[in-house]
Amino acid sequence: MDLLFHPKFSEEKLALSRQQEASDIVRRNDNEDEIAGREASKLVYGADSPYTHQPELATIAAVSVADLAAWHAHTLKGKLIIGISGDFDAAAVEAKLRALFEPLPAITPAAPRHDHFAETNPRLYFIDKPDVNQSSVQIVGLGIERRNPDAPTLAVMNEILGGGFGSRLFQKIRTQMALAYAVDGGFGMDYDHPGAFAVEVQTKSPSTVDATKAAQAEIARLVSTPFTEEELRRAKNNLLNSFLFRYDSKDKILAGRERLEFYGYPADYLESYRAALEKVTLADLDAAAKKYVHPDQLAVLVVGHGEEIKPGLDALGMGPAKPIDISIPHPPSHKAALPGRKAVATKK
Repeated sequence: MDLLFHPKFSEEKLALSRQQEASDIVRRNDNEDEIAGREASKLVYGADSPYTHQPELATIAAVSVADLAAWHAHTLKGKLIIGISGDFDAAAVEAKLRALFEPLPAITPAAPRHDHFAETNPRLYFIDKPDVNQSSVQIVGLGIERRNPDAPTLAVMNEILGGGFGSRLFQKIRTQMALAYAVDGGFGMDYDHPGAFAVEVQTKSPSTVDATKAAQAEIARLVSTPFTEEELRRAKNNLLNSFLFRYDSKDKILAGRERLEFYGYPADYLESYRAALEKVTLADLDAAAKKYVHPDQLAVLVVGHGEEIKPGLDALGMGPAKPIDISIPHPPSHKAALPGRKAVATKK
C-alpha cells in the first residue's frame, strides 16, 4: 500500500528505463511481421491516433521525474479496481481492503471522449526491407467494438474465415495453394473502441502477389459464397470449447470480471455472449457479411524485399504502391536524449 500511495521515482531508474526503451526503439524495424502489424494499425486509426502512438528517442528523452509523479497522481484519481482471489473469508477481506483504500482520493470523472474513426483509405502501401526473403502482408480496415450486438455473429465469422486449420484462409492459401507460412484474420473487437479488421499473410517473396490475391478472394467470398452448416457447427464448437481454457481458473475468471467492470460492461456479459454464440444462424452470418464486409474498402500493406517480389506489386491492380517511411528519427541532441549512451542512440 505504501508503494502504491507513495512511490519513489528516481533519476537513476528513469535513466535506466530510457536506455531500455531506446534499445527497443532502435530495434523496432528488425522484424518484418512486427513492422507490418504496427504500420497497418496506423492505416486503420491514423498515425496520430492514441491507439498507434509510438515512442521516439526525442519523446522518451523529454520525460522527467516530475512527469512520472504527475501521471501517478492522475492515475490515483481515476478508476481503480482491486481484485483478490484465494481461500479466505470474503466479508473479512473486503472489510480490510475497504479500510486500506479509504485514503484514496475521490474519483475525478474522465473527460468525455470524442473518438473519430475515418474510413480506411483503400490503396496499396509498401515498405521495402531488403534483408528478408519473405513478405508480410496485411489487408486491413476498421472493425467493431465489443458492445456491438453483432459481435457474436462476427466472432463466428472470424472462426470460419481465419480460425485455425479448418478455416477458409488456411485451407485455401496454405493447404491447397501452399502459398503461406502462416495466414489468419478477422474482425477485431476492442472493449472501448472499434478493433481492426485484419487478414495477415506470411509468404515467400516470389509468391507475394499470388498470396495477396488469394487472401483478397477469400475475404470477398464471405459475401459471395454462402456459409455452410458444417462451417457454422465447427466455428461454434471451437468458440464454445475455448471458454473451457479461457476461464479454467479463479484467477482468469477474476481478471475477466475486472475487465468487464473497468469498461462498464454488465456483470453477466460473458454468460450473455456465450448464449448469443449458440444462437447464431446461417442467416445471421449472411446478413452480417453483407453489412460489415467491404473488400473494396480495405487497405493492403506489404513489407518485403521489393526486388524479389516477382511479379511486381502493380500486378495487384491497385495502382502504384505508396511507400511508407519507417526510418527512426534521431533527437536534435543525442547527448540530451541519452546521457552517456550515444552508442544506443546511433545503433543501426
